[in-house]
Amino acid sequence: MTVKISSPNVSGVEANSNLPTAADPLYEDLMAWAKSRKRQFLRNRVQQSSEPIKAITAESETPSDSDAWIETWYTPPPLPSRIAKQKVTLFQSHSMNASSAPYQEAGGKVEAEEVKEIKPFISPSPVTSLSTPNHGSFEIGQQVVLRPDSQRVPAGIPIDAVLVIQEMYFNVYRQHQNIWCVWCSSDAFSGLKSIDSDCLIPLPKPVHTADIEGVSEIEFSGLNIDERLNSGLSHTPVKFEFVEDGQRLAEVLKPFQTCQVIAVDTETIGLDPLKDRIRLVQIATANQPVIIIDLFKVAKETLTPLCELLQGTPIKVLQNAKFDLKFLQQAGLPIAGKLFDTMVAAQLLDAGVRSHGYNLAELVKVYLGEDLSKEQQRSDWSNPSLSSEQLEYAARDAAILLRLREVMKPKLTGARLVETAKLEFDCLGAIAQMELNGMLLDLSRWDDLRQELERSRDQLADGLRKQLQPALLSTQLDILGNQASLNLDSQQQVLEALQQMGVPVKNTSKLSLIPLAEEHPPVRALLDYRKAAKSVQAFASSLPKHVHPITGRIHPDYQQMGAATGRMSCRNPNLQQIPRDKIFRSCFIPAPGHCLVVADYSQIELRVAAELSGDRRMIEAYQNNEDLHRLTAALIADKSLDQVEKSERQAAKAVNFGLIYAMGAKGLAEYAYNNYGVQMSLKQAETFRKRYFEAYQGIARWHGAIKRRLPREMRTMGDRLRCWQDEPKLTELLNTPVQGTAADITKAALAKLPTALRETEARLIGTVHDEILLEAPEGKAEQAAQILQQVMEQAGQHYLRKVPVKAEVAIALNWAEK
Repeated sequence: MTVKISSPNVSGVEANSNLPTAADPLYEDLMAWAKSRKRQFLRNRVQQSSEPIKAITAESETPSDSDAWIETWYTPPPLPSRIAKQKVTLFQSHSMNASSAPYQEAGGKVEAEEVKEIKPFISPSPVTSLSTPNHGSFEIGQQVVLRPDSQRVPAGIPIDAVLVIQEMYFNVYRQHQNIWCVWCSSDAFSGLKSIDSDCLIPLPKPVHTADIEGVSEIEFSGLNIDERLNSGLSHTPVKFEFVEDGQRLAEVLKPFQTCQVIAVDTETIGLDPLKDRIRLVQIATANQPVIIIDLFKVAKETLTPLCELLQGTPIKVLQNAKFDLKFLQQAGLPIAGKLFDTMVAAQLLDAGVRSHGYNLAELVKVYLGEDLSKEQQRSDWSNPSLSSEQLEYAARDAAILLRLREVMKPKLTGARLVETAKLEFDCLGAIAQMELNGMLLDLSRWDDLRQELERSRDQLADGLRKQLQPALLSTQLDILGNQASLNLDSQQQVLEALQQMGVPVKNTSKLSLIPLAEEHPPVRALLDYRKAAKSVQAFASSLPKHVHPITGRIHPDYQQMGAATGRMSCRNPNLQQIPRDKIFRSCFIPAPGHCLVVADYSQIELRVAAELSGDRRMIEAYQNNEDLHRLTAALIADKSLDQVEKSERQAAKAVNFGLIYAMGAKGLAEYAYNNYGVQMSLKQAETFRKRYFEAYQGIARWHGAIKRRLPREMRTMGDRLRCWQDEPKLTELLNTPVQGTAADITKAALAKLPTALRETEARLIGTVHDEILLEAPEGKAEQAAQILQQVMEQAGQHYLRKVPVKAEVAIALNWAEK
């Protein structure tokens, strides 16, 4: 907030007579703004309850109970009379020495003082208001902190928050108690707070001397609420030391060696760790200036103290840690030990309900209520002489991570997410290694595959046109009067042709076409063509573009929590979507002298579902090492196990993995075709679905229990949380604990593998959900395979106690040989 001074020369009495009354537009605007902020905060809380929230509009009916509650909860008291407004609070402490009471800036500790007496007194004169404030009084514009032992602190204000007093009024609801109306710069939700006077301790200096000049003569002619200008703490100067030589580096890092927590940040000249360099490394800790190290000027052989610190015992706090880990690894400064990633922590706390971005500026806004300038982010960091603005920007980015962590820690604890956060932090190093190592693509073989796929696509297109072209209306002519050629990528033309041929279809979506493919050959031909066209467009033509010019390998970007369930995703390129067909995977090969070691969990999601549901038949099948897909095929086809055919077992795969999430018949048919190439009619899907739930009654009961409750939050077996703002779908409620637990298991294995594989020289090169890939020297591939299998199974058994976990491993010369 900015207080505008309009009458600096009037007397104190005149100023008091001009203070706003309850009818002042200024006061009304201020309170309306505060009320709207508080209303949104309360609405966010109520949305977690069972009663749905509906927006109140002019056309809407009577507000719900929750909306009515929100409207009445925060009704500000009317401004009292001018006489009451002349009173402020005299704060007298009773300690060993009140005059030497320790007052520190935000983030420091304030010693508790016993309140002896609170008395009202008349507002100070203009002269005294301009002098250094007395510690026994508050003044408008003065900076204060909360008493550490205060019991009446509004929710949402951290104990070390700095508050700026804007105006004071008398509490009309509680006699003999003054209230200070303050602006809390650390509160992202409501901003304005009304706090009992005995909860506050004044600091000796005001925040903005320009804003309080002539404060006791103030006339509130305007009160501009500008959060960007008043986000306070993130714009205060940050102490730092810029290090350009190795000798000085050793000296300044000595105090950091015994710290429990440090923040680490980097500034780089680009975004590619394989070709770009780090310019600065920033190290921050409490009660020390931020150390900024210029790697362009500090000799590499003198970086040992920094390397030891990064490898040492302090917890390292980073933002988007994976980025910094890769650059530091390439610079010969690998980080080891415990990590805390503020971006990952924020994603966990959001629990699948994303309302903001995860860059540092947005996290600072959400969790600290401040604006963090990022103007220097895109400046030239390769310039031999860095500006003071660049150095301050770098120091601030590191220092603020410590405060973010302190705010996030209790939130993670309150949400029961500490163990999940530890899991995510522990596997950061493995994910960074996977991205740096990358996978090797046989470009010659891939080009042959591309040409073969293009020929196949063209042949399928010709065949499809011959079936559909005659069905086009004869009125579709080009400008020369000839019949127009059918555009296979035009949904409208294809739909019209299919309808002319008598196919009962209203659109050409895959979900609509799959059930009709068995009875209508043109539909089958259309699906085959689209699959071939997608293979060419999505993989064959684009993948070679991602081969790195320096390494000759593909280095994808893994999103650690790419799905709301906690499952990882992949992009640039998405290697997790590479088809399982051998023609595709055979193009991924190891480096010369190496082998691929590939392991995946056997039916991990089914095993998790068996554990969660307690289905007796499914659990016994796994305990007896039976083939669950064959068992399911026998149950739904009403056959003995030895009569089950290969095609029936393949169909049972789709049934097992689809129906644990309560898919409908249409969804099951589409899933079977997309993932297993199984042609299943709608009638067959309905029959399979009915028989499946008759056979696995534990699964059916589990589904029923979830369906009756329809909760708005679910947890994995590792306590990972997912929430929904609106009523969730049943499939999502069932999918979350199963897929999420499977993701937790894979991540637990990834976290342990870098250390377990150290002696084998094997490298992590990729993961696809329940599959992990290594590249190992030929002579140590067997050892690496044994370790990989052991680590994966141990990780699974940490979560599943009744159902055995099995990982299947293979040593191969390409990805397809698994």
